[in-house]
Amino acid sequence: MTAHVRRVQVRLVTKDEMPRWMDLMARHHDLGRPDMVGQVLCYVATVDGEWVALLGWASAALQVKARDAWIGWSDDQRHRRLRYVANNVRYCILPGWSLPNLASRVLALNTRRLAADWEARFGHSVVLAETFVDPSRFDGTCYRAAGWELLGRTRGFGRHGNRWEEHQQPKTIWVRPLRRPARYWLAADFEAPELVGTPTPSVDLNRVPLEGADGLLAALAQVTDPRKKRGIRHSQTTVLAIAVCAVLSGARSFLAIADWAQSLPQELLKRLGCRRRNDASIDRIPPSEPTIRRTLEAIEAEELDRVLSAFLLRHGLGRAIAFDGKTLRGSGNGAERPCHLMAAVIHQTGVVVAQQAVDTKTNEITVARPLLEPLDLVGRVVTADAMHTQSSLAEYLVDEKQADYVFTVKDNQRILKRHLTQMNWDFPPQVQTIQKGHGRIEQRQIWVSTALRGDRWFPRIEQCFRIERTTTDLTGQPIRHEYAYGITSCLPEEAPPDDLLHFVPGHWGIENKVHWVRDVVFDEDRSPIRTGHGPRVMATLRNLAVSLLRLHGHPNLARATRQYNAHRDQALQMIGA
Repeated sequence: MTAHVRRVQVRLVTKDEMPRWMDLMARHHDLGRPDMVGQVLCYVATVDGEWVALLGWASAALQVKARDAWIGWSDDQRHRRLRYVANNVRYCILPGWSLPNLASRVLALNTRRLAADWEARFGHSVVLAETFVDPSRFDGTCYRAAGWELLGRTRGFGRHGNRWEEHQQPKTIWVRPLRRPARYWLAADFEAPELVGTPTPSVDLNRVPLEGADGLLAALAQVTDPRKKRGIRHSQTTVLAIAVCAVLSGARSFLAIADWAQSLPQELLKRLGCRRRNDASIDRIPPSEPTIRRTLEAIEAEELDRVLSAFLLRHGLGRAIAFDGKTLRGSGNGAERPCHLMAAVIHQTGVVVAQQAVDTKTNEITVARPLLEPLDLVGRVVTADAMHTQSSLAEYLVDEKQADYVFTVKDNQRILKRHLTQMNWDFPPQVQTIQKGHGRIEQRQIWVSTALRGDRWFPRIEQCFRIERTTTDLTGQPIRHEYAYGITSCLPEEAPPDDLLHFVPGHWGIENKVHWVRDVVFDEDRSPIRTGHGPRVMATLRNLAVSLLRLHGHPNLARATRQYNAHRDQALQMIGA
């Protein structure tokens, strides 16, 4: 039969259709009639009303070593949160249908609606999909094409009653997060609001406590007020809190912050600590634009960075930290060069935990150490691009900060690069991943070796690696093919190949997670703020806004700023006011 794959639709099977669904599955699937347990959903894919494929979902497998290690949850967390994982126990393309990309198209349509259907039927959503494929029959090609990730193989045991019995038929394990932070939610210390159904933007205790002695307002109060006490009408903490809320709502200038504050009702002005109009009045008045401008331009930018960095590092959540630089193009003023800042960002959350100005007479290499100096990096992994692949920085991280590094290697380390490129990489890659999105399919493979272990070529090398990245369009036409080489001080047991394969793209993600957001959402490059400490202070507030939005799980930051602009009280909730 011929038809176009875009005409395929996926829907739930009705109660009256279940006998037919069961009969077709029993006749055409290799494993026959499914014995699905727990919470079950059955789907059918159709083209112009005709059935073309069948899918069955059930509760997740009780225990899968590779999956549990990939998520990183404890036994207790697995027991409590296994219901948020769904298992694709059956998938069958019916005979007579052979459309290009049909299998991956059906899978993509099904996973797109699975979470909503699960919540409507069972009262809770699912955030992760899993499946098991018999490698003696199938390679899992359709799962790979639909964006699923291969984790490894089972050990060949099956559960029968209360016993585990060996069946000597190991399966490949595939997973697909239905929401990007799925792994974090499943392994978090507390129940994430996204799992239990708490409406946005309630505070997630896993992410950031905003109130109390360890909260954001207490952190803002630690910043020294440089103003003379005489004539002060608004506390610096109030001005900073208003600025943070306004930037969260999309404000891009001092005037926009003042306009945002002027529009606040009396209740919110009181919560922010704004002063009374006079001793006899109960009305509160917000700070004016000149007050906001003078206050933010006078604040010691380095101290503000240090205070907020310490606050975010406590709650940023994540093992790997990347650092990179960005120029504030709109901050130039005549003969003065634009302000150039280097920031340290946590891979997993996109939270900015440190920021340092780069003097016009030096470069980023000399600023790396001052940037990382105040951070507690014990047990963390620091990633950097090839510019920072420097012996002194490697020794500083490992010996003084008790951290590890993952560096890429290019022509600035010619001898080291020559040894890496001439090494024998003639063995199968340890891990490969395939990602689909934005009209492209990107495949990454990694080879890891300990051949350069020691300090002969570079300090503290424990492993070296080669990453092959192949990018094609959806038709398979090549777009880009490249190799990247790197070194790390992580021991093999501390950073296996799949971790290294995520560290390098995670470092590249700083451009999308922070720099691109600050440019596009907050229009940073066209900011009119140029004098005093204003440009750097505003950059710090944008970093804080991006970090808070990411910590609260907002997938679309532009939409989130519009939401907080429309609902001012929610912006105050965000900072614990």
